[in-house]
Amino acid sequence: MLDFPVDIVYLWCDSSDNVWREKKNKELAKYGKPLDKDSIGECRFIENDELKYSLRSLEKYAPWIRRVYIITDNQIPKWLNINNPKVHVVDHTQILSPEALPTFNSSAIETSVHKIPGLSEHFLFANDDMFFGNYVDKEFFFDENGAPVFRFGKRRILNKTYRGLYGYMLNKAYNMVLNKFGKSYARYPHHNIDAYRISDIEKCYNEFRESFEQTKLQKFREKECVQRSIFGYYSVANSISSYKITDDFLARVKAFYNKTHLDSMSAILKSSKLKYIEKQNPYLFCLNDSLKTTDKDRLDMKKFLERKFPNHSSFEKVFNKKAEISVCYHKKSDLIENEILKPVQVGAELSNIDLGIAKDNTGVNISKKNKNYCELTALYHMWKNSDADIVGLMHYRRIMDFGCGKKRWFNKFTPDIAKEMYLDKSSLESLFEGYDIILPMKRVIQQSDTVYNYYKKRHIISDLDKVLEIINDKTPEIYDTAIDVLKNNREMYLYNMFVTSKDFLNEYASWLFDILETLESEIQSDVEQRDSFQQRVYGFLSERLLTVYVEYKKQKGFKIKEVPVVYCETNRKRYNIFQLRTKVYTVLTKFGIRRPHWREQYGV
Repeated sequence: MLDFPVDIVYLWCDSSDNVWREKKNKELAKYGKPLDKDSIGECRFIENDELKYSLRSLEKYAPWIRRVYIITDNQIPKWLNINNPKVHVVDHTQILSPEALPTFNSSAIETSVHKIPGLSEHFLFANDDMFFGNYVDKEFFFDENGAPVFRFGKRRILNKTYRGLYGYMLNKAYNMVLNKFGKSYARYPHHNIDAYRISDIEKCYNEFRESFEQTKLQKFREKECVQRSIFGYYSVANSISSYKITDDFLARVKAFYNKTHLDSMSAILKSSKLKYIEKQNPYLFCLNDSLKTTDKDRLDMKKFLERKFPNHSSFEKVFNKKAEISVCYHKKSDLIENEILKPVQVGAELSNIDLGIAKDNTGVNISKKNKNYCELTALYHMWKNSDADIVGLMHYRRIMDFGCGKKRWFNKFTPDIAKEMYLDKSSLESLFEGYDIILPMKRVIQQSDTVYNYYKKRHIISDLDKVLEIINDKTPEIYDTAIDVLKNNREMYLYNMFVTSKDFLNEYASWLFDILETLESEIQSDVEQRDSFQQRVYGFLSERLLTVYVEYKKQKGFKIKEVPVVYCETNRKRYNIFQLRTKVYTVLTKFGIRRPHWREQYGV
């Protein structure tokens, strides 16, 4: 039994971080030449909680790992429990020289992984999209002499010029070893969790020092870079490690007949590939985000990982916050409620109907203003009376989808609709980590060229003009954002729906209701003379104001998560029309004849 310590090293970044993005864009501007999409595409940097699930898999299937080192660029995952003694966050500055920074090149970082202070001689290396699928011991990664076992896939390296960046870099690493030592191993690596020894890496580094030093200075991956597969090719060529072929046809046949697990599987992240991972249940698997991966694929992956690794690990902060999302009702309807969804009757002060649920006319409230303020009476009540840490607002026939991602319209919400849409504490926790607010997908206005002109088309534009004057008077620092959102854009957040911290609600509601109450003092006498639709003026205006305030906060580093909205239309005729329209719009959007209704195409 191997008794030496083994650590693991991860690379991780969060591309939604505005500071990080600004650094990346600044470096791109310096390049002055086009770069491969596989080098600079969002798929290379996007953060989708993979690391959290990888650490869950580690704790479950490789608990013998001594320390976990996470290499980042001045970032820390919000969910990470940095008080766990196993966790060590390593900044790029600790292993790379100043002239190599900032870097957005994983190959550059990999040249210096062995320089991590305190890293054990024997260690594992993983990207955050690599997972343990079954229990493994040290002998899985190291032979009886302590030498790493390098794993290779079924694909062979051919004597040709590779057009793809990854294939070109592998071919380069393979040929560097072949030309130096007269032998190498002509297969692609298995692209999964690998084993290394620091001393072996140092030997390889000294043999190809000039190429490694050049790679360090490349801020983005290019064909000239040396890929870390060279460590495996070098070790095998010099007989200081053993090797194994994984996941070829023969390996799958053996696993099937022997009823064993596949050794290692790597797949491009597509929804269709998840079932193969689940069916084969390998010891190691990788879900590689690529240029072909969609947001739907990422959503399906997250659900897959949550099912496979549902239990929180000691690497995660304890989520002990109280969450309360008000679901607004003004008439009798099936209730949507659970541990976080709380039905509330809006306009209760004006109604003789008792819906048998919480009312917005208790405590400090503006329930009597419901005909003008709409769902804002529930928002106000939540602001003034809720003691929850996380708060939100939805409607009895419009709810956010925290994870289903498939259906947009219902003729009748099922009794399990909250469960179907993953509206539970666990999903909320997962979504909320790393973000400051969850919002419905931004609506792309079709009928007008700007938010302002759309309001002018449907409502009384002088109300919005007065709001802009009030913003300029009370919070001039937000005025430019308001002008940009309303007069230069055609996108907005609808329905006054969101989930956020109570601290943000306190800040936003103070600003919002101060503006609306000032406006009310100026126009209310006129509002009373309008028809019932136009009397809902403050509710309509607040949708625009939510968009303004969120965009203003976004400029300050506020992190936003957008999710689809699910609708209920009980009128069968209208429901059928909406369903047909959805299908037609989907086809028209696909062929570029019509813009999508939403910033991301969910088909509504």
